[in-house]
Amino acid sequence: MKASTDMHMTDEPFRDSFNRQIDYLRISITDKCNLKCIYCMPEKGLKLFNQAEILTTDEIIRIVRIASKYGVRKVRLTGGEPLLREDIIHLISSIKTAGIQDLSMTTNGQRLAGMAGLLKKTGLDRVNISLDTLIAERYREMTRGGDIHRVWEAVSEAESAGLSPVKINMVPVRGVNDDEVSRFAALTLYKDVHIRFIEFMPVGKHSTWQPDAYLSKDEIMERVASVGKLVQLPFKGGGPSRNYRIEGAQGMIGFISPISDCFCGSCNRLRLTANGKLRPCLFSETSVDIKAHLRNGASDEELENLYRNAVLSKPARHALHEGSLLHPAMSPMSQIGG
Repeated sequence: MKASTDMHMTDEPFRDSFNRQIDYLRISITDKCNLKCIYCMPEKGLKLFNQAEILTTDEIIRIVRIASKYGVRKVRLTGGEPLLREDIIHLISSIKTAGIQDLSMTTNGQRLAGMAGLLKKTGLDRVNISLDTLIAERYREMTRGGDIHRVWEAVSEAESAGLSPVKINMVPVRGVNDDEVSRFAALTLYKDVHIRFIEFMPVGKHSTWQPDAYLSKDEIMERVASVGKLVQLPFKGGGPSRNYRIEGAQGMIGFISPISDCFCGSCNRLRLTANGKLRPCLFSETSVDIKAHLRNGASDEELENLYRNAVLSKPARHALHEGSLLHPAMSPMSQIGG
């Protein structure tokens, strides 16, 4: 226990069993979403948590303060769609004042237009906007009803508000939108945005993932390279993105490849699910039910022990290896927090 005692007296992040510094917490603040993207959920939607199961703002802030005490300095709000949460402004303000230096959000952009300035003023630093196609009709089909014009309004307002760099997350799926990879890459030639290509991941029993729909990092990079010469940028921190710039381009391109190029050795994060479970790895059902202890009157010391246990239970790597790519029992991404 000496290591944990020392931890109270230093800003150095708590380390897991494999000596990785854990300084990043991703928080799913709702499992509700206003879209039904084809690779994320079935057409009829998913059974949602009862409202009583969802962490309250006070509970989230208490967990964030514990995590901050152990060196977490970065928080990302996810969902579902985080902007559906009614108390989002208060939540952002409270997190920012709980010792968090870098507060970001992943959103589908449908509600971001009109809110970007207030979110920035409240304490949000950056946004990632999910956008898997540049074609309006295809966007409606892939999201089952989304409006791509709202997304571009969101991108513009986010840039104006200073929520930068604005990052656009694109998941290439063979036969669906993979013909647009080079068009997304070309956006960076004249626009200072970060395009992040994320490998299609097999998550949850409702996943439409199939081996023939998956594009590896190498194949995606090959298509991007048709736009111009890729120059690799220095790797910073413990994030999953490996970043490049097309020679002469204003923006940046990132590749997130959990299947073809495992980045577990530098993973620096935990996930807090909407219903109050700390998950040390996205691709594992192992979790620590911190909400149950919160609601049973746990002391801060008890919560700290739970947090440390979650960090120390983090596996060396995920199980997305040959022969075990599909995890039918896994919770859907909207509940885990992508």
